Amino acid sequence: MQMPIVPSPRGVVKPKIFSTEEIEDEAKRLFEAIGQSSRWNMKICRSISPLTLEINELKAKKDVFLIAHSYQTPDIVYGVADSVSDSYTLSKAARDAPQKTILFSSVRFMAETAKIVSPHKTILHPSPDAGCSLSDGITSEDVVDLKKKYPGVPVACYINTTAAVKAECDVCVTSSNYLRICERLPGDKLIFVPDRFMGKHVQKHLEGKKEVIIFDGECEVHAEFTGEKVISWRNKMGSIGIDLQVLAHPECDVGVLEESDFVGSSELLMEEAMRLASVGSRDIMLITECGTAERVLAESEYEINLLGACVMCRHMKRTHLEDILQALREPRPEQIIEIDEMIIQDASKSLDEMFRLAE
Repeated sequence: MQMPIVPSPRGVVKPKIFSTEEIEDEAKRLFEAIGQSSRWNMKICRSISPLTLEINELKAKKDVFLIAHSYQTPDIVYGVADSVSDSYTLSKAARDAPQKTILFSSVRFMAETAKIVSPHKTILHPSPDAGCSLSDGITSEDVVDLKKKYPGVPVACYINTTAAVKAECDVCVTSSNYLRICERLPGDKLIFVPDRFMGKHVQKHLEGKKEVIIFDGECEVHAEFTGEKVISWRNKMGSIGIDLQVLAHPECDVGVLEESDFVGSSELLMEEAMRLASVGSRDIMLITECGTAERVLAESEYEINLLGACVMCRHMKRTHLEDILQALREPRPEQIIEIDEMIIQDASKSLDEMFRLAE
């Protein structure tokens, strides 16, 4: 399976000096945790050890809780993160963490979400330029226009949106709860923004029950996958006796989802891949961002043969260990998430409604 290359050190900051013994112990910890000896060998683990050592040291000293999305690189996920998951679980982790400072290694909208659910906390985002094709593809004005066109129709927004967009919506949803929440919304119509692929999945799921109005946005990563490509891979593998199990993220096109054996959030995809491997179905195609595949390889106790090619999110991969270290040492103003108080109040209503309807 095609995987992203190991990120090269940026040289933006220089870590403090640690002893040879400290470096070696940390390198062994990283090597075992990452679990990909061919790509993350001991030489590479030694090279990043000073960074992970100082980051973890500063986290403890400054009482910082470090959250990382599953799409972050393994050196961040297994080297420095205190919590790693998908959007829904991480939004709860940000809300419930006892620390007063949270560093969110992710894209911008996720750090904004952490600020919405924890307005009294300091939220650090090491890479202010790490955007998202979904969140960048819709504005609060777009939502206002839809509400004018369809007055009284509830608006559900995928969590991959800015705080300003969330503030104009009735409820927020994630890839793990969007169908359940959309089912429970009042009335026979709903507006779903911004992901047209996920919206089509909602449309099909609620066919005959609700009319679903969809905004024309997409995730540039998941848009790369097509149903035709899945069929091609199934046929190729079938011709050599391989029963390919296809697991897809709901941000993909309906054609992909129809050809998949399982559809779910990043966390659910991981769980299903490892469950299949435990019962002997080890030939798996993961249709999502490469970070999920990285975690499956690191965390499965069973051998898994990942077939096909993942697609890397250039936005999620903008954050490096050096960025995290710099933000912990002395964050720049743009690395501290600040949101207008009124937007926080309105956006928090959509997130509170998500927690209420999903649990």
